[in-house]
Amino acid sequence: MDTEYAVGLIIFIVTYTLIALRSPKIKSWMAALAGGCLMILLGVVAFTDALEYIHWSVLYLLVGMMMLASALGASGFFDIVTDYLLEKLPDRRKFQAAVMLITACLSAVLLNDAVCLIFAPIVLRCCQRLKANPVPYMIGVFVAANIGCMATTVGAPHNVVVASIAGLDFIEYAVIGIPISAACLVAAILIVTRLTAKELSCDDLSLAGHDFSAGNVDRPRMKALLVILAAAAVLFALSDIIGVEIGTIAIAAGAAALLVTVPRGKAEVEKVIKGVDWYILLYFIGLFFLIAGVDSCGIISGIADAFGMDDPSIGSLSAFTVVLSNLVSNVPSVMLEGEMFSGNTILWATLAISASLAGNLTMIGAASNTIVQDRAEIHGVRIDFVQYLRIGIPVTAVTVAISVAMLYAFDLII
Repeated sequence: MDTEYAVGLIIFIVTYTLIALRSPKIKSWMAALAGGCLMILLGVVAFTDALEYIHWSVLYLLVGMMMLASALGASGFFDIVTDYLLEKLPDRRKFQAAVMLITACLSAVLLNDAVCLIFAPIVLRCCQRLKANPVPYMIGVFVAANIGCMATTVGAPHNVVVASIAGLDFIEYAVIGIPISAACLVAAILIVTRLTAKELSCDDLSLAGHDFSAGNVDRPRMKALLVILAAAAVLFALSDIIGVEIGTIAIAAGAAALLVTVPRGKAEVEKVIKGVDWYILLYFIGLFFLIAGVDSCGIISGIADAFGMDDPSIGSLSAFTVVLSNLVSNVPSVMLEGEMFSGNTILWATLAISASLAGNLTMIGAASNTIVQDRAEIHGVRIDFVQYLRIGIPVTAVTVAISVAMLYAFDLII
């Protein structure tokens, strides 16, 4: 074992241990950014080489869609949705299922990280009103977000990376992603509601005293923002035809959302900007640098050889992606795997879908999980890393099995 390999391995292990431990003093973005910078400072990877691992289209998509989601949240859109659910579904199990369904649908078109960022506090407010334990609902939010996002190429940052590397068409991928996402969502709802039944049945007053006041509903602005969202979705679908990158469309949508907010005054504009999780950008940049170091010193290539990534099958690619995504998170995972093989549409879809589902195995499998944890911890709600595994393992095992079976079926049809 050479020095570079040893240093890279130590930095990698320490960084992901800190991310997994969720220390209140060391946030996930701090650990990721520190680990990535150490890879450069200690000579594991050159700074110029590390820069090449940054996927700017992912960062553009994050900023644009988080801006749009924040503007929708400020207009009262999410409050209307959840208030309607509380009125129609006072039963806790049905409410949890509805929250997961809505989260998944929104994540398919609005970016899962952005949905989690805005939706998590509103679900916490609902839990306060229901006097319900918030943990099962928080788990439901990010589990559903990770499943819903795989329906389209704009549902999650890693999907954008895969589409960019493989040149996947929006519609071409959606034909495969939507039915698999729907089947996996049904299975996940059944599993999560079953495994959290005890927590759902008990009253919980841990959120009493926390301020979750709903903002004023601005219907004219909301309608304008929904038009922007619909236009963005259409342009996403036509991106290959019109020759405009998805990241560019997302940034334009975010800018349009901000312009719609300007007439409401400076305070509203600042509210929308503050609603964007800027730290998540630092988290991703840190991960990009970290994975540059891990790849440079040869750690990943050893794992890839063990899984036969030179000529992968649907099954081996899915298994490898699940493992790697929980070691380095799903965006860096698909970046690396995208350079390891060349495949057809089904294999590229396998990569994107498996990376999405892998996010549900552990609390560090996806950025959306981190966002929900951060939002929950602000209000004193902690999701235990080890205890979550009793939900994460069966959800991931069942949904990955469903996806692999359906992908093999699509491979025979397409």
